[in-house]
Amino acid sequence: MGVTIHFEGQLLDDDKYAALLQEAAAVAAARGWPFREINEAQMVLNRVIDERSVDYLGPVTGIELLPHPRADPLRFEFDRHLFMQQYCKTQFAGSEAHIEIIGLLRKVAPIFHKFDVFDEGQYWESGDRSILQGNLDTVDAMIAEAMRKDPSAIGPLRLESGRVVDFVSDPPPEEQLEAGA
Repeated sequence: MGVTIHFEGQLLDDDKYAALLQEAAAVAAARGWPFREINEAQMVLNRVIDERSVDYLGPVTGIELLPHPRADPLRFEFDRHLFMQQYCKTQFAGSEAHIEIIGLLRKVAPIFHKFDVFDEGQYWESGDRSILQGNLDTVDAMIAEAMRKDPSAIGPLRLESGRVVDFVSDPPPEEQLEAGA
């Protein structure tokens, strides 16, 4: 339900991959965002290709940044063909965090052969902070209404995976989430 930035693309070669890691790490360091490199010999990446769910299984490399304590991790996770498809929910992090993430995506976009962004906040397309804030406010009101209708609901929550969910009606065990994400 929350405002999310979806992005995907394919790098041309290993030099572009190195450039992406360098740029992302530099932006993270300048803004004080925690980050870590990703280097997994075997990992599953869930993707949607042509509106079908397709899982990739194999080596995964990249970088993960945490742009805000109440945002999803910003992951650039690449398969063996240097393709990535990811998303980052910013609903609870606010407009400034959303704008900073879009800024980083704009910086790295030129090093991709193909790079697509779908921004539910419409900032990528418009560059208009008031449109973004209006979208965040609308979704905040929708979440508040849904939670009002279900007094057992709690949220937002950070899952063990690092992802943020708006709310849950049947909360998972405490060790799997962090309330107030």
